[in-house]
Amino acid sequence: MGIPTRQVQLARQPEGQIRASDFRVVESALPKPGPEDILVRNEWMSVDPYMRLGLGDRKGFLAPLQPGEVMQGAAIGIVEHSLDPAIPEGSRVLGNMGWRTRFIARPDQLTPVSSDVPPHWHLGILGLTGVTAYLGVEDVLAPQPGETLFISGASGAVGSIAVQLAKLRGARVLGTCSSPEKASWLLQEAGIDAVSDYRQETTEAFLAREATEGVDCYFDNVGGPILECLLGKMKPYGRIALCGAISQYEAGDYRRGPADFFSVIEKSLSLRGFNAFLLTPQENADIVEWLKARAVDGRIRPFETIVDGLDRAAEAFARLFNGGYLGKVIVQIHE
Repeated sequence: MGIPTRQVQLARQPEGQIRASDFRVVESALPKPGPEDILVRNEWMSVDPYMRLGLGDRKGFLAPLQPGEVMQGAAIGIVEHSLDPAIPEGSRVLGNMGWRTRFIARPDQLTPVSSDVPPHWHLGILGLTGVTAYLGVEDVLAPQPGETLFISGASGAVGSIAVQLAKLRGARVLGTCSSPEKASWLLQEAGIDAVSDYRQETTEAFLAREATEGVDCYFDNVGGPILECLLGKMKPYGRIALCGAISQYEAGDYRRGPADFFSVIEKSLSLRGFNAFLLTPQENADIVEWLKARAVDGRIRPFETIVDGLDRAAEAFARLFNGGYLGKVIVQIHE
């Protein structure tokens, strides 16, 4: 008998709005690990909006996933079998085969992680989420004290960290979210200066009240109509960091750009896209250490929702696209 594992497979290609029923949980068995193999039992896994881009016939940096294939993504697990002294049994590792309880990997597919912080931090504030927020705020926008910075999706995984990083730089930070609970966290914990529930108020009305002279920097997490709105609200020589376009991911043409693009020329705006997957391992490690120092001493705080059980991973993923969760969504796997 092999080693038992459970995994989440794509059951069918989603059409439009993604649903939990587009996935299925399958039980199977792993072979006995070879001398070069490492057996990992996952404890925590991440669900992220970018994963939607690999579902369906889309042209992008993610290869299309086919029905019957296992969903991939970052996860933190415990090594159950290893002959490699650099990754011993009992150590905690980061891998990219998250939507399953156990898996076998090569040593170069795993990254040992420190045990002096909560393990799930390596998927959020010290993972892709935090690194992406860092790149947008520290590398692309670099807001100066007193500048006005607007963040769409400010209560999301990336946005909630970006808010705090921008405040540490002395910026006046504005943002949008989708519920009173999220607005309360942003005001009380993240220190945002003003926030609007986009389901109750238009972005145009919010900015007319809170940014009468315009916006210096925009951290764009959602694309679509809000990006088009901000192009008209930017100050001359403003900077825009293009992080994501979650409002478009379930549309047929998710790669389309904004309609009022000529504003970029009229106002001499700087637009820069960025992708944390393009970092070298050393660049990523340096950013993680920078974030860790500020997370440990409380200068930046995680905003998380923990979902219990692999069986709920597909539901958690689907709810990312309707504003159903608070902050970063992490699935805890019990096996």
